[in-house]
Amino acid sequence: MADIARQRGREQDVRHRWGSVILSGGQGRRMGGIDKGGLDFKGESFRGHIQKQLQALDIPCYLSRACYGGSGDREGGLEVIEDAVKGADGQWIGPMGGIWSCFQSTGLEGLFFVSCDMPLFRKEMALILMERWEPGVDAVLWRTRDGRIQPMCGFYAATCLGALGDTIRQGNYRLMRFLDAVRCMVVDTSEAHIPDIWFANVNSPFGYRSLGALRTPVMAVSGRKDTGKTTLLEMLVGELARVGIRSAVIKHDGHEFEADVPGTDSRRLKDAGAYGTVVYSATKFSMTKEQPSMEAEDFFSFFPEADIIFLEGQKYSDVPKLEVLRREVSNVPVCRPETVLAYIWSGENGWGGKDCPEGEACPGAENHRNGKCPVLTAQQTDSILELVIEYMDRYSRGDGGDEL
Repeated sequence: MADIARQRGREQDVRHRWGSVILSGGQGRRMGGIDKGGLDFKGESFRGHIQKQLQALDIPCYLSRACYGGSGDREGGLEVIEDAVKGADGQWIGPMGGIWSCFQSTGLEGLFFVSCDMPLFRKEMALILMERWEPGVDAVLWRTRDGRIQPMCGFYAATCLGALGDTIRQGNYRLMRFLDAVRCMVVDTSEAHIPDIWFANVNSPFGYRSLGALRTPVMAVSGRKDTGKTTLLEMLVGELARVGIRSAVIKHDGHEFEADVPGTDSRRLKDAGAYGTVVYSATKFSMTKEQPSMEAEDFFSFFPEADIIFLEGQKYSDVPKLEVLRREVSNVPVCRPETVLAYIWSGENGWGGKDCPEGEACPGAENHRNGKCPVLTAQQTDSILELVIEYMDRYSRGDGGDEL
């Protein structure tokens, strides 16, 4: 037991000597030679966004700088580490030089690196990899659903320096060649439920234009009353939040509801003749406004930070949806089959296992037999989450966003 405690103590001590780095050494040839980290997205530079995410990890954060201009040992509040590695022709060698220089300069035991041209990066992409690291592993990297390893968004331990130095001295500056020589742990985005679109590298004018065309995915959770829609939404919102995905929920009430409870200040102002009121605090606000003929899409603009917007209800809409069924209530679908992404059985008497029975007892039987629409139970949370995230990736790109 004492040996195990000492080993855990050594591992914890190593973790205390970790940091993070924004790599900004690329020459940006396809972007006309500009500093990609300085590009704007939603009123903030790529580099500024990534910096905020990394600083939330509460470990030292650095900026690796090579060919771009700038002077001094700090930039944007970050300590700058100049790339000190050049090839035989006197040119910088790329990310491998930045990784080597950062380890040599900081003396830290582990560094998480992310490229400056990843404007959709989230801190959870670093946290999950660092939590997976274990002694003896030189690098922990993501693998997206297309099978690609993502070396420019990964955690590297100082134990990789021997192989890194050998690869550089051989004159081979390809990161994948270096990774073949180290002990690498791979984490699949499908297993961790991380959207692949977060790994988008914006490295061309077309890619930058496509970034501006990204759309917020909208999905409905529909079904008859008391089938378990809210319970499913609670699971989705909670599990997505765990990996940094921000959800907004819009619920339609088929009956006129009382927005201002009698006796509150906002109700008194409404009764006095105000057609709209806002009540707010330091952390939240609530708005009530008289306006007829509202539709769900009228509220989408209220949530510009959302990664996905869920609608509860909307069973007759054209919005792609998960339809919830509960045998105790009804096993007859109410949504048009062409709008259903999957049927979810809730309750103890739903179908068991991954497949439902064949024949007309299966909801959406024709779609299911044709492989177009899965039928899942509410307990298959991983499958449901993957279905939602894959839909997010497809929807977010929109038309013309293939490069992202």
